[in-house]
Amino acid sequence: MNVTALQEMTILFVDDEETAREQMKMVLSSFCKNTVCVGSADEALHALEEHHPDIVLTDIRMPGLSGIDLLSTIKQKDPAVAVVMVSAHSESEYLLDAFRYKADGYLLKPFNFHDMLELLSDIATKKVTEGKESNNGVEKKEFVLKILDTLGGRRAEIMEYVLNHLDADNTFHGTYDEVAEALSASKPTVVATFQIMLEKNVLTRIKYGTYRMNMDASE
Repeated sequence: MNVTALQEMTILFVDDEETAREQMKMVLSSFCKNTVCVGSADEALHALEEHHPDIVLTDIRMPGLSGIDLLSTIKQKDPAVAVVMVSAHSESEYLLDAFRYKADGYLLKPFNFHDMLELLSDIATKKVTEGKESNNGVEKKEFVLKILDTLGGRRAEIMEYVLNHLDADNTFHGTYDEVAEALSASKPTVVATFQIMLEKNVLTRIKYGTYRMNMDASE
C-alpha cells in the first residue's frame, strides 16, 4: 500500500446513510489529505466544484440521482477524476453499467476497509505516477473480470470466456453454438448473455460470429 500517494488525495464519499459517512470519514481521515462526505449525488456535484476531489466513492442506489448517474456526470465533466462504485452483493447487475460509464473500480458492502484502502492506494499511485491519466484498455479488462466474479453463475462464465478470447483488436470470434459447446452451456443461456452485453454496449456485433469489445464504451 502506497500511503504516501494516498496522503496527496482528496476523496469525496457519497452515501445517503449517515452511519456509513461517519465510518468512512473516520477511516479515510487518517490516510488522505482531505475527506469530504455528502449524502446525495446533488450534494456531490456541488462538492466537486468546491473541493475538486481526486477520487470519488459513491453508493450506487440513492434517493434522487443514482450513483450511476453521478458517475456519468463526473466523467463528462472531468474524466481525470477517479470514480469507485459501491454496491451491495444484491446489486451486482449495476456493475456492468459502471463499466459502461468508465468507473475506475468498485467496492462491495459491507466494507472490507483493508481492501478499500488497497484499491484507493492503487488509484492514488497511478494518479501520482501517470499524471492522472485514464486507465488503459488492459486495466479496464481486469475491472470487468472482477465485476464478473460478483455476478456468478453461467452468465458470468460465458462473459469471462468472451473476455479471455479477445484478439489484439479486442475482437471476439465465435458463434453461439461454438461458445455453448466450449462451455457445455445451453444455447439459450449463451444467446441471453450475449444480448445483455450488446444491450449494455459492452459488445458490438460486427458480423455473424464476430464481436468487438468496447473497452471504452459510452452512450
